Amino acid sequence: MKKIYLSGPDRLKRNGRELYAEKKELCERYGFEVLEYPDEIYKEKDSFENNYEIAKKRLELIKECDIFIGDTNDFRAFVEPFGETALETGMAYGLEKKVYCYMKDARTCQERYSGEKKYDDSIKKWTDENGIGFEPGPLNLMLEYGGKIVEGGLEDALKQIVKDLGEEERCL
Repeated sequence: MKKIYLSGPDRLKRNGRELYAEKKELCERYGFEVLEYPDEIYKEKDSFENNYEIAKKRLELIKECDIFIGDTNDFRAFVEPFGETALETGMAYGLEKKVYCYMKDARTCQERYSGEKKYDDSIKKWTDENGIGFEPGPLNLMLEYGGKIVEGGLEDALKQIVKDLGEEERCL
């Protein structure tokens, strides 16, 4: 059974444990084992040392997984994913894991950006109000390059993984 590591900001929500349990159950229905977050992740953090230990445990789980799945939906009001997910995605890619990222809206960063935009003829690119050009895809190039982007949710990512593994009969 392939082992999956799930990354994303849902754990920060008040019902984070329940959301994670639902995602775990969905992955199991598709025939995958989900590597569990350390229980401390849901508790109040009170020190740098405690947070550091939790981070180390999570990074060890990424080393153990076969497949990494990251929720790369826009975090808060930004056209960027949750910072922890970005870091974990990079680590998974660096460890040569199969990496899948899912997002509800996979249009380009420029299309999703709600701030001021203008075309800069000198660089032949659309830029934001700070003059910074947009990546050509839905995520920062370093995130997009490392894995496969799936438009939709976790279940869409799982279906894509099963398809890529050549095991479509596993789909519900």
